Amino acid sequence: MKKFTLLTILLPALLFSQTFEEVETDFKDFLFSSIDVADINGNGNMDIVFSGALIDDGNYVTQNEVYINTGDSFELSQNFGEFSIHEGAINFIDFNNDGLMDIVSSGLSYLDIINYKQYRWENDGNNFVITDETVGRIYGNIQVFDMNHNGFQDYAVNGIQYNEGVGYEHAVDYFENKGDGFETHLEWLPGTQFGNFQIVDLNNKGELDAVAIGLDPLIDPVFHIYINNEGTLELTHQFAGVSKGEVKYADFNADGYQDLVYSGNDGNNNGYLAVYFNNGEGGFDEVLEIENEGLKDSSVAVGDFNNDGYYDFVIIGNHSSGGTQSMTKLFVYNPDTNDFTKVENTGLYNLGSGGDVQALDYNNDNKLDIVMTGFDWGASGSPQLTKLFKNLTTETNEKPNPPTDLVLEEDGNRLNFSWSGASDDKTPTAALRYELTVGTTPGGQDIAKYVVTTPFWYLDLDEVPSVLYWSVKSIDAAYVYSDPSEEQRLSVLNISPVNLVVYPNPAKDSVIIQSDELIQDVVIYTINGERIGGELIGNTVDVSQLASGTYLIKVVTNEKTITKKLMVE
Repeated sequence: MKKFTLLTILLPALLFSQTFEEVETDFKDFLFSSIDVADINGNGNMDIVFSGALIDDGNYVTQNEVYINTGDSFELSQNFGEFSIHEGAINFIDFNNDGLMDIVSSGLSYLDIINYKQYRWENDGNNFVITDETVGRIYGNIQVFDMNHNGFQDYAVNGIQYNEGVGYEHAVDYFENKGDGFETHLEWLPGTQFGNFQIVDLNNKGELDAVAIGLDPLIDPVFHIYINNEGTLELTHQFAGVSKGEVKYADFNADGYQDLVYSGNDGNNNGYLAVYFNNGEGGFDEVLEIENEGLKDSSVAVGDFNNDGYYDFVIIGNHSSGGTQSMTKLFVYNPDTNDFTKVENTGLYNLGSGGDVQALDYNNDNKLDIVMTGFDWGASGSPQLTKLFKNLTTETNEKPNPPTDLVLEEDGNRLNFSWSGASDDKTPTAALRYELTVGTTPGGQDIAKYVVTTPFWYLDLDEVPSVLYWSVKSIDAAYVYSDPSEEQRLSVLNISPVNLVVYPNPAKDSVIIQSDELIQDVVIYTINGERIGGELIGNTVDVSQLASGTYLIKVVTNEKTITKKLMVE
């Protein structure tokens, strides 16, 4: 494994302008908290939900609150009262594809410190109404995703439970959304305590993989990679582990593959920080270990904070040097050297453990702002605080352009979506993310609506509707969305199937294309939408000059256009 160690951090003069200023809010000061952000009422502003605990007359009180962004300020919309949690996680999720963000939470309450709870809250358009209460997990996190490609968002909960007579059980429980309810898969993956996991497509094969850090049942810190093999997540990589930290993904070097950044407590209980660069096959050959910069009990958020188009990251946590110190650190990516620079004089408050940090553009100026919670160990009484910071960078950021070349291949009940033509003024096309929207009416999203990291995705439906509509938005590294692409319409009744075969797949030197329709054109694209070849000679396409990896091959016949994934060895 090739390893890079950052020994010194130089600060270009350009970065002195990268600053934040605090924004006054009416947020409560939460501890042992979790934060999530989403537009829950469709007004175009990012709203916030906090889980955690408050101090009331010297007593700890568990309380979760939703704040609505009016455009001018944040207003308390709802608190969850006795159904609140802390020492866990809270996340937005649209359970039923109605366009209203619902909520799932898991953790414990000071009203009942023995029984850990999980709650599901449905958004009825006015308030969040509790619909389910079950056993929960603590000291972990929640991830939202669509593992089974049915268009409905699933979720999984990581952490520990206490079982009488057994002790603490570490596991990740998976809740599969069937559209009319959830099917529970207990102990879906090995879980971690004081841990964090992410669900992400690491090898761009259109299937979701998993990354996990934290303490295993032997109380050893782990860092595990699970690659999806035909629907089964298999442990493929084990690296130096951390606990009491977070792992996040972003395509830092804009090569089209998601990299990983994580910070936390290593096996010697020292702060550790590293970035793992994805080699495109779900593995990580290059490691940037940032010495003496890791924070203990830390939280991480990723995004383009200086509007140069590349993902950066911010961490909050504890630095132990002659006593516990709260620290906030911002690192920006350098595309020329493939490393990171720590920004000084950011204007961000130093917050430590017991909290969370999230990136959001709260005022819609196309600049990423920061919200954080945690303890201030340097202040008298070590108060817990909640802070919002406005990004003051002078760098402008235009919204990206949507994809222009949308293709839908129908394969029985499987719908293969792909697109290209997206671009941005700052973020390289390879690093763009996308929001896919699919519905049975124009502009509808009753089939699916969520974000993916690749310029293709597939849905595997129980029944394909006779007519569906779909569009895609591009998302840059500062989480600015494009306008939707021109909406596409599929009428299943009006399309006759085309029998088309591309083989061998995987291929080494050439591929053969057989079709019962006349082939008019063949184009091969990288997964990032770059056209790189596709000359058809007879029924054969030469791929001997292509590097090993995943490509898209688009075949145009008299009747339709079909795009398939092509593996080259």
